[in-house]
Amino acid sequence: MIRPLLWLPLLAVWTLPAAAQEASPEKRAQKLHALSFGEQCHSSGGYLPDDPIESWTFSYVPSWSEGAEEDKEDVTLVRIFCSSGAYNETHAYYLLREYEGMTSVGFAQPAFDVKYENDDFDGAVEAITTVGMSATGLLVNSQFDPETLSIDSFSKWRGLGDASSSGQWVFRDGAFALVHFAVDASYDGEMNPEVLVDYPGD
Repeated sequence: MIRPLLWLPLLAVWTLPAAAQEASPEKRAQKLHALSFGEQCHSSGGYLPDDPIESWTFSYVPSWSEGAEEDKEDVTLVRIFCSSGAYNETHAYYLLREYEGMTSVGFAQPAFDVKYENDDFDGAVEAITTVGMSATGLLVNSQFDPETLSIDSFSKWRGLGDASSSGQWVFRDGAFALVHFAVDASYDGEMNPEVLVDYPGD
């Protein structure tokens, strides 16, 4: 016979999965966000945007299926505010899927090297060379479009926005894939980006 007090730990174990399932996607994403970024994400000067947490739910048909209605999978995307500066704002993204649960989204992006004339940032850009690929968990000045299932990012290197990097990631087959990335490395007062990555659409 198990004494009544011994049931308490067992009861806690049994109820943990149920409690996790009952928590909203936003709450689950917030917990993962705190573990993923900790003190890296903060509200600068107490600033918080009107929409610090946003979420969207949509469906897709996996490529391995035959397109049957019952093969559709529901996905919830959660965007959480991280931090802000004078002209940039960062967000992290999280995906909730039936089998994977809640996971953070990593965004592929090219690593690049900029060669300036006379090694002067105010000089002309002589070359922008892609030197590899990297990934980030935070996007700058990003927006999700539920119509195209795409996320666009525009990172200003200074307030004018004449020097910047921008990217687009499209949700395909359960994940976000990089389809476009451009860099404007010249501080010349004009917007003249150079495309580093450009994959055709479906």
